[in-house]
Amino acid sequence: MYGSRGLGLLLTFAIIARLGIADYGLYALAFSFATILGPPLDNPWAVRAIRESEDDFNRERSSRYLVGVALVVVGLALLPFDKLYLLWFGFVMAGGEMAFNSLKSRAVREGHPDLVWRYDAIRQTSSVVLVCAYLFAVDDPTLKLTSLLYCAPYAVILVLAGAGVRGHRPGLPGSPRQMVYLTAEMGLGTAAYLQGDVLLLGFLTNSTVVGYYNVTLMLATALAGIGQSFAMTYHEPLRKSGGDLKTGPKLRLTLTISAAVGMIVLVTGVVMLFTPAPAPMAEAMVIMAGFCFLRTVICVFQVILYAQRRDRFRLASSIALLPVKLALLTILVKLGLGAVAAAIATTAADAMLLAVFATALYGRRRQ
Repeated sequence: MYGSRGLGLLLTFAIIARLGIADYGLYALAFSFATILGPPLDNPWAVRAIRESEDDFNRERSSRYLVGVALVVVGLALLPFDKLYLLWFGFVMAGGEMAFNSLKSRAVREGHPDLVWRYDAIRQTSSVVLVCAYLFAVDDPTLKLTSLLYCAPYAVILVLAGAGVRGHRPGLPGSPRQMVYLTAEMGLGTAAYLQGDVLLLGFLTNSTVVGYYNVTLMLATALAGIGQSFAMTYHEPLRKSGGDLKTGPKLRLTLTISAAVGMIVLVTGVVMLFTPAPAPMAEAMVIMAGFCFLRTVICVFQVILYAQRRDRFRLASSIALLPVKLALLTILVKLGLGAVAAAIATTAADAMLLAVFATALYGRRRQ
């Protein structure tokens, strides 16, 4: 996991060095679109994969792969149109990841995060090697070809994932009503909640400011992923107990891990203040240390809520906070804070979300 996240940061610096912060900002905007498009569509399969029967899992895994292939085909159809960069890259990325998730879903279901992150590391390493070789081998690299090379490993993934679902009849991930809830939770909740500020920041400012903020967001979310991998090791006992807190991660250990990863971001930001790094980026990094701590805890709490089947609650919580976050971002940008505005808004929103989740889980237990 951590090697692949580190390679992602290396790729970020390589793109900035060879294409510039403005092109990196466009790349970040396209990535945000892919995040808002793909994970919401994939969420019904992702949630049910860890809690439903083996027969349902196999059928749904097959349909998950087919939807991913369809998204990739749509993206490739838009490829010839240069002005639709955000769309074609978003569709290809979203579809490729969805097919990849179908390949990884067995390891996720059985609670083996080491295998999941190993798969991610192989895919990420392949993409980074291809992109970096291109960026530093030619005199005038382009964003379009850079993005195509980043997506190239998904061609192999489509073949491997297709072989994995062969022989299983596709099935829908739950009832239409449940699919709507789970898609809306990730779309209006998690995806728009985490990436909507990037798109709004691009609309209110420019791609350079987006680039500054996205560097800090990428580091913070990469480290916060530790919380997700930690919680994944409890999938099996949580599924069997229906989300009983006694079978899940211990709160004290969760807070300790979260504080440690938050401190890494804080130290990084403080060091950047004394380097030639752009001041807005360094200041935003310091603030994002708080976000990293909060998001790591939230990742753990979300796994428990998944096991408790509290889908409506998660959806309502995220949707309620989304307009608050975007409104705060808009106000702070108007005050001239730029990338720092986004860092403050996302940290404040996560503090409120964590309070809601903690009350639902531990306040209920005390009662």
